[in-house]
Amino acid sequence: MSPPIDETHHHGTRKRVTTLARSSVAVCLALMGCSSADPSAPAETPTVVDTGHPPKSGPPQDVVGGFAIAIPDEVLAPGVETHPCYIFPLELEGPSRIVGGGRLTTGPGMHHGNVTTRPKTGEGLRPCGPEEGGQLQGEAIDVSKGGAVVFGSSTQFVGEEWSSFPDGMGYRIKEGFEIVARMHFVNTSSKEVTVSPRYDWFTIDETKVTQVLGPFAWALGGFELPPLSTSTAQASCPMLGPMHLVNVLPHMHALGTHFFAEHLGGPQDGERFLDSVGYDPDNGVMTQYTPAVDLSETERFVFGCTWQNTFDKSIVEGTGDNEMCILFGYGYPAENAYSATASPHGCVTIAPP
Repeated sequence: MSPPIDETHHHGTRKRVTTLARSSVAVCLALMGCSSADPSAPAETPTVVDTGHPPKSGPPQDVVGGFAIAIPDEVLAPGVETHPCYIFPLELEGPSRIVGGGRLTTGPGMHHGNVTTRPKTGEGLRPCGPEEGGQLQGEAIDVSKGGAVVFGSSTQFVGEEWSSFPDGMGYRIKEGFEIVARMHFVNTSSKEVTVSPRYDWFTIDETKVTQVLGPFAWALGGFELPPLSTSTAQASCPMLGPMHLVNVLPHMHALGTHFFAEHLGGPQDGERFLDSVGYDPDNGVMTQYTPAVDLSETERFVFGCTWQNTFDKSIVEGTGDNEMCILFGYGYPAENAYSATASPHGCVTIAPP
């Protein structure tokens, strides 16, 4: 596995962190004093070229099998918020291990869910143990062990949400792996609701595959939103090699108004490829690019979020009233699907395991 790389903004100095297991500590250290500029300040008006489109609302072409999970029902009283986590066996049907698309079906009460794969740890459907880690920490550990984020849903979406890739594209499910579903439920209504999400994945004919995709996540933390204010936080991260973006999913909470990403350096310098509202429970914010966004000649990528804090208190990264700024996605080649952990003061880019 390639190590993470932290790179200063102006001098190009690279400091290597030797193992991904140390990366959570290294991030805290490497982000200190990483930039002499103020990357949290809004950028100059960018050139918007192609900000993508919603993915196809339906299964991919050439389906030959798949797998599914149903989250156990949970009844929520008004105002109740929970974070259930379950481990499922990965029961794959059909000859293919390439997933060309997935579908979430849910009613009210689901804030969001992050579903990953990881090496098998036991048998049957069971709750996650206390050592599994919370939102994002657990997902990062799963990916560091060779797993993948197989579905990340739009925030507080109700109905049927699809994540199908362009024809001939998909990610590989490894043998000997299981599924972990880390859920976030919240009942914002005045009535009791029963939350019962179901996920379905569709595998495609491997002879028709033209690009094998890899999952990635760009996460921005370390921000603080003053009371009753509009705030923007952003970071720029070094590119480690050629990467093409196919599907992305911005993740913000109810105070989010804008999620953006753009090229920095290279022939496309300043061009914006993501210009999303960031939070839209009615329509979803999943975005697909055809053709893929090409970051091959981009020196750094910039991403960030804008929030309207309507509370008479400061808001930080977290759950409940707090906020997030995360971009989940899939890109190719799979070995160059780079993740990033950032703050408004710097960024660590991490190669896939």
